[in-house]
Amino acid sequence: MWFPGHLAFSLLICLPFIVYLKRERALALSFLGVFALLPDYIHLGDLRGFSHSFLGLGAMLLVFLLPLILAFRPRLALVLLAIAAAASHLLADTYIGTVTPFYPWDDTWFQVHAFNSAFDIRTEVVLFGVAALAVTALRPLEALRSIDSFDGRERGALMVTSALVIAMAGLQAVYFLIVSQGPGLDLFRSLLVAAFAASVLFSSAFFIKTVVKKHHPKSISIAVK
Repeated sequence: MWFPGHLAFSLLICLPFIVYLKRERALALSFLGVFALLPDYIHLGDLRGFSHSFLGLGAMLLVFLLPLILAFRPRLALVLLAIAAAASHLLADTYIGTVTPFYPWDDTWFQVHAFNSAFDIRTEVVLFGVAALAVTALRPLEALRSIDSFDGRERGALMVTSALVIAMAGLQAVYFLIVSQGPGLDLFRSLLVAAFAASVLFSSAFFIKTVVKKHHPKSISIAVK
C-alpha cells in the first residue's frame, strides 16, 4: 500500500486509542502517521524484506520509538498506539503488497493482491475516505486547538513526529507520481494524490501550531485608592 492506505488502515485499527487520547489527540494522530509507514522507511532492495518481517519491525520500533520515549516520555497509550500502527502495516501489506514475516530465516513472501494495481489504488481511495469521515467525527479543529495546552515535552514530540510525517508523505507522493502511470485510473490517481496532499497539510498545521505559540495578553491590575 501507499501512505494514504496505510494511514487510513492504521487509523481504523487504532481508533480506540485515538478516542481515548482526547486531550492529546493531535499527538496521537501524528504518532499514527509516523508508525503506520514505519517499515517503508527502509524500502530499498533486500532491506525491504527485512523491514517487512517480524524481526525487522521489532528492530525498527526500537530504533524509532525508544528515542521518542527517552526524549519526550509519551503516555503508555501513545506507545501502544505506535506499536499497533506499525504492526498494522504488515497486515495491510499482506492484503495489498508483499511481506516476508520470517525473514531472514525464511524468505517466503505472502500476498493477496498486487501493489500499485488498479485494485490497490481504488481500495486506498475508499479506505482514506472512510478514515477521513472518522477523523471529521473526532473534531480535528478541537485537536488543533488543544495543542495550546501542551507542555514542552508534548510540543517537542508533536514537532518531531509531524515533521517526519510531512517528509515521508511528501517523498512518497513524488515517487507515486513517477511510477503510477497508465490509462483508466486518472480519477482515482488524482484522488490518491489529493489524499497525500491532505495528509501533508494536516501534519503541517500540527507542526506550525507547535512552532507558533499562542501568547495570552498579560492582565493588568489597577489598584483603587
